[in-house]
Amino acid sequence: MATQSSLLTIADYEARAKETMPKALFDRLFGELGAPDWTTNTNNVGAFDSVKLRPRVLVDVSRRDLSTEVLGEKIDLPIMLAPTGTHQRAHPLGELASVRAAGARGTILGLSTASSYSIEEVAGAATGPLWFQLYFFPDRELTETLVRRAQRAGYTGLMLTVDNLGANSREREHRYAYILESERTLKNFVGIELPNLPTRENFAESFDHSLNWADLEWLRSTTTMPLVIKGIQTAEDARMCVQHGADALVVSNHGGHALPGSKGTIELLPEVVDAVGDRLEVYMDGGIRRGADVLKALGLGAKAVFIGRPIFWGLSVGGEAGVRHVLDILRDELNVAMGLCGVTGVRNLPRSLVQGTNGGGSQGDVVSRLERLAKLHTQGYLTREEFETQKAKLLR
Repeated sequence: MATQSSLLTIADYEARAKETMPKALFDRLFGELGAPDWTTNTNNVGAFDSVKLRPRVLVDVSRRDLSTEVLGEKIDLPIMLAPTGTHQRAHPLGELASVRAAGARGTILGLSTASSYSIEEVAGAATGPLWFQLYFFPDRELTETLVRRAQRAGYTGLMLTVDNLGANSREREHRYAYILESERTLKNFVGIELPNLPTRENFAESFDHSLNWADLEWLRSTTTMPLVIKGIQTAEDARMCVQHGADALVVSNHGGHALPGSKGTIELLPEVVDAVGDRLEVYMDGGIRRGADVLKALGLGAKAVFIGRPIFWGLSVGGEAGVRHVLDILRDELNVAMGLCGVTGVRNLPRSLVQGTNGGGSQGDVVSRLERLAKLHTQGYLTREEFETQKAKLLR
């Protein structure tokens, strides 16, 4: 691994990973900011520039608490590892290295259905809590099998991905052809005796594209794990999560891999937070490269954030140690940003901490948010009581 003194930022890890990973693989997974086929990822990263922090001074920040709770579980920092497929593309130990790094830093790994190591293998290497990310398959027996295995193995959250169920573009796969080595199999399907199991070649086409809100009732019946809906981008769908009994949601656009040209997730966050109020927990992913980005997301109402690409960059450069260092960088940057903004803890930050994206911090932003709340109430997404409660919090 390169010396940590030469890897000071997440951008440094990205640059080094570009040297250590095969070019076709790097281009296929990450591309270049500003490239025509990466517009949404570019928007994710760039949108953070439109959100500005409003520092407060002469606050005693000698003690700062970065810990928080997600779904009732305490984590040492509000940064979790997003469910991303096939970590072996970056390092032979794949998710085993990632989960050990997460445990060492007191946070959560979300394990992808498309992981290189199985549900049980990753659980065996874990020293902290785990969530399992689910793709919903037409064969409900297969779907239920995966869910029940995760629960038996001790996973404490179920993340259902919903933002890539339409017709999938194959442009990047054809433009940057990279084929996984034959021994790198989708381990979660090994040993399951059912017909027509997903493979590397047809995995995305194997999802149940008819999945709808009514199916959540069946999914809830299969498990006692809290349900997290990953891939919410509008107030309307956020409210549907509330109505259908989700415990949390992730504002996410699949890291920019799915729909070209959508907004950056930090721009989508405020309306989602407004739509759900205190009914469920809101997290976000997409474009986080600095600890200050984390603070901006928390200021706009996220309980915690997920990182995706930096996991791969850390793995590629240094395996488990690389992922630990990536988390250390973001933790230390967040700690510094908190101190400079007069923030002593990451829980329940005021909207006045940030300005921009209609998120609070100026009279114009307050008016815009009141207008958005009123519109949500008029459209039936907020009750009168919820509207009045959120208005009171905004104006206090």
